[in-house]
Amino acid sequence: MTKSQMFTRVTAAAVLALVTVTAAKAQSVADFYRGKTITYNLAVPDGASWGLYARTFIEHLRKHIPGNPNVILQVMPGGGGVLASNHVFNVAVKDGTVIGTPLSTAMVFAATEPNQVKYDPRKFSWIGSMAVVQDVITVWHTAPAKTLDDAKRIELIMGATGKGSNSFQDVALTNNLLGTKFKPVRGYKGGAEINIAIERGEVHGRSTTWESWPGSHPDWLRDKKLVHLVQLGPRKLPEIGDDVPLLRDLVSGEQQAIVDFIGVSLAMGRAVYAPPGVPKDRIDALRLAFVATMKDPAYIAQAKKLKLDTTTSQTGDAVERIVGDAFSLPPALIKKAKAAIDLP
Repeated sequence: MTKSQMFTRVTAAAVLALVTVTAAKAQSVADFYRGKTITYNLAVPDGASWGLYARTFIEHLRKHIPGNPNVILQVMPGGGGVLASNHVFNVAVKDGTVIGTPLSTAMVFAATEPNQVKYDPRKFSWIGSMAVVQDVITVWHTAPAKTLDDAKRIELIMGATGKGSNSFQDVALTNNLLGTKFKPVRGYKGGAEINIAIERGEVHGRSTTWESWPGSHPDWLRDKKLVHLVQLGPRKLPEIGDDVPLLRDLVSGEQQAIVDFIGVSLAMGRAVYAPPGVPKDRIDALRLAFVATMKDPAYIAQAKKLKLDTTTSQTGDAVERIVGDAFSLPPALIKKAKAAIDLP
């Protein structure tokens, strides 16, 4: 046998071995998931935009996971998303049968209040993100203040859930950086409950993701019952209104760095994670299934029908980088950011 023939045989054997190992891994993932049920943990009540995204996503996800497991929704609101993330990190089984969407502000809360959480965002297994989020502070059309300048003189009662939620942090940040007089009232279970309180006149408004309005109350937008005061996010959305300023554009220097840090939750958006410690081949399979779902024509068509964003999804690697960058910021800046999202 010539050296050339021997090299060819060795190379062929190596390739065959690699293909065999790869096939075995793929088969083991399919065998694991076949006949099983994945629990999808949602950190907020199953309403408005968060619920729409979660239910639409899991409806199409299963067909892209090897073995085609069933996927069911588990709703676990509480503590501004901290309850759900504590559960996924510490209690949920670490075999790939629990995934979910956290309330992304709970990830920033872990950086500013590490002693009040039982999870480390850097150790979650990040699967991807369905869409970047844009927040907006909004009041009812009968509120006593209808501009940001008015809100610097007139107190506005704002509905909120927990201190780790955007409904609290957004208004606290705006108060501390711009001098507005928003007064958040905590304790609401979710956005739907706050919306009822707004309509009843119990509170003047709330901060929420922009998509929650066209998704849950397009009639309020149509009838001009909502007045938007300021946008929070990485870019200005014209559909909110050209005259509605972006908070980032109203500050500079260190304050802008603080806004960007708090905005990590918006950049992460509607992320999907799994507990730490899930076998790598299953995480790899879930990441591939996530990407395939985002590209699935059936998913895209349904999402567009529901007015969900299908253009800003991110891979698990991208979400990991966002989280890693946030936790690598100077402690002094994180300390100032913590003060900026708190109120007496």
